[in-house]
Amino acid sequence: MSSKQWCRWNSHLAPANHPGRGTLLTNRHGLPVSPALQPRNQKPAREQQSLESLTPFRKAVAANPYANALATPVRQCNYTGARLPSHHLLPFATIFRRNENDKLVPHLAPVDESRKTSRAYAVNSRELLIRLGQKKNWHRLLGQDLKFGLKHRNDYQWPSQVDQIILSRLRFNVVRKLAWVLGKPKSDLVKPFGLADECPSSKTILHLREGTSSGSSSNSVTEYHLTYLLGSELDGLLKGTSFAETDAILLTQSYMTVSAHIALARLALFLSGPENLTKPSKVR
Repeated sequence: MSSKQWCRWNSHLAPANHPGRGTLLTNRHGLPVSPALQPRNQKPAREQQSLESLTPFRKAVAANPYANALATPVRQCNYTGARLPSHHLLPFATIFRRNENDKLVPHLAPVDESRKTSRAYAVNSRELLIRLGQKKNWHRLLGQDLKFGLKHRNDYQWPSQVDQIILSRLRFNVVRKLAWVLGKPKSDLVKPFGLADECPSSKTILHLREGTSSGSSSNSVTEYHLTYLLGSELDGLLKGTSFAETDAILLTQSYMTVSAHIALARLALFLSGPENLTKPSKVR
């Protein structure tokens, strides 16, 4: 075999096939290879940094639920036009359901954050949702990317009791997150709290009984009344735990409780109203 034939049949070993030398890349038949088909050195995927490698400031930011909420992607409310982090918004998408005539009818329904669909957004407020259901104000949520070729807005339907649907989902998310936290007593993520004790700003007070209050005058202390937020689901959450007879508990702020803090904030915001986006309240 001649040297020319060897280069053609073993072109992957020939010097001409090493990129970066200014020579033409050829295949095993001696023909030039298009730049679009030339192999490229793919960069390795970015590895997740371990918690120990972070600086103290980055550790504090990673464990701060408010920083995580502000870091969510900014989206625009289709009804008010306000651009807010998606933490403060409720996503909607088109879902087809069959009616009594076995015909597919599009509904503009709330969806989970994990779904990758075309969405409309509304401010996370129960009061606003009730207003949207009046006089078909929800038509303003319909964008061009949600119509799927439908010509008339009247082709869409608005789910009945949509506020109850979203409320049950938000409550379920809070119960699931808090149940995980309460199930780890050795981690000291939750501690009993005496109403006469002083609460540090890095922790959150969860009231488990009606009419209780910490009496703290600090605006940096966050308090949630779970009897109001969770209703009857609170009894099932505390059943079988050591906090069944406790009036209040402290929820620490760490990377293990960030999701619980965020779920509580979304539920409290939904029940409190849109005016609390700019005027935070101490007790919810």
